[in-house]
Amino acid sequence: MAISVIKSMILQSVLYTTTNQQLLLCPSLATWQCSHTPSILIAAPDNFNLDIQTPSPQIVPKSTVPTVIPLPPKPITTLEKPVTPSPTTSLPRLTQETDQIAAARAWKYFERNWNPQTGLVNSADNLPWTTWWDQGSALLGIHAAYQLGLLPKDRFQQRMNTLLQTLEKLPLPATGLPNKAYSTRTVEMRQLNDTPDPKGISGWSVLDMARFLLGLHVMRSHYPEYSDRINRIVTHWNLSKLVKDGWLNGAIPKAGGLLEVQEGRLGYEQYAAHSLKLWNIRATNALSNPPVKMVEVDGITLQIDQRNLKNSGATNYLTNDPYLLWGLEMGWNDTVKPQVENILKVQQQRFKRTGILTAINEDSLDRPPYFLYYSVYANGKAWQAVNVTGKAYPQFRFVSTKAAFSWFALMPDHLYTKRLRDFAQNLADKNRGYLSGRYENSKLGVNASVDVNTNAIILESLLYQARGRHPLLLNARSQGEQGRQ
Repeated sequence: MAISVIKSMILQSVLYTTTNQQLLLCPSLATWQCSHTPSILIAAPDNFNLDIQTPSPQIVPKSTVPTVIPLPPKPITTLEKPVTPSPTTSLPRLTQETDQIAAARAWKYFERNWNPQTGLVNSADNLPWTTWWDQGSALLGIHAAYQLGLLPKDRFQQRMNTLLQTLEKLPLPATGLPNKAYSTRTVEMRQLNDTPDPKGISGWSVLDMARFLLGLHVMRSHYPEYSDRINRIVTHWNLSKLVKDGWLNGAIPKAGGLLEVQEGRLGYEQYAAHSLKLWNIRATNALSNPPVKMVEVDGITLQIDQRNLKNSGATNYLTNDPYLLWGLEMGWNDTVKPQVENILKVQQQRFKRTGILTAINEDSLDRPPYFLYYSVYANGKAWQAVNVTGKAYPQFRFVSTKAAFSWFALMPDHLYTKRLRDFAQNLADKNRGYLSGRYENSKLGVNASVDVNTNAIILESLLYQARGRHPLLLNARSQGEQGRQ
């Protein structure tokens, strides 16, 4: 894969979020337009690893064509005897050979990208930089690997102790919240363009923090021996800033300081708000009053966020990721299940209509613009693949590896999810882990980007299967017996 420097694109993205979004007038009575929170509405997510997906040339091995792993043609089936694990007794195990091979391949990423001096995992292969969304994924990936027997107990404990030591000494900006980005080697605060940020002027992302807090909650509940340390670490963070007027609250650089902004769109917003509830942080408007309307795509009715690029300066991506993570980690509630079912149904409908296998997502790319949100619907149009500024790249629509694995884990009896999993099973590099996916344009071939989110979510999906389709949270209500298709 040819890996290129993208710092100009990074700076453009940061510049957009800090200068190009204007305050809205408030003629409407809608709370999302006229709350006391500044009416700058940041797309969700706006700063996971979308601005930096690839290392600079000096830290990347010479380009190679990724080797796609040939795997046995054994058909994928659901577990015949699912096991419900206890954190203090037996651990779940994968019984299908295809699942075992997939887990081992995804774990390759962590073996290459875990930093022994800090316990942090690189956001992208060989890039010593991270956000807290990515570290939330890393925590859940390490948890899944230990539960599935890929990581021995002594090495798991070593990794946890190293990470907790890092978090106990984590440099914080004046906000009292972790900065948006850090070096995974030195734990120095970094900006989104991977330049030094000694004063922590990058601000914070509530969406990133919510995912990381969910990961910490999984760890403290599954492994009580770490709960006191985790709780002490979190008490040093000013978590009250994560919610304002009932909405998710982030901060972006503005005019030499920070501007607090509402953050999140339908799907991501609710996933993050439910994650914060695990820490008794309640974003009541995000949970109960999101501004939604109904649209129809390929004959399927879907909810979309009214806050779009035109009226808020940020895109209302409707994509798989937040709904799939919600299902794998916490379990879907009855309110969201119709939306989830229709999101899958509309992707299957597109496949039937066009013959193009469809598994949308936000994902890193192996070429400019290096990150796209591929959505069922965004900014008034269906099947949009856009970057953070809303520019469309229809030529780079892709099938997402992590979406394919997740859909199959959540709905294994659905014929379309089986097709997706079969398609994605071999999209791996034998040395680096799973690739982000394959472009819908067959002439472009695989999307050879390799990152922590893809590989962690694959491990999560496999653990979900091994737990008998129980979410990763302890005591979360299983959706396995409900709504099977």
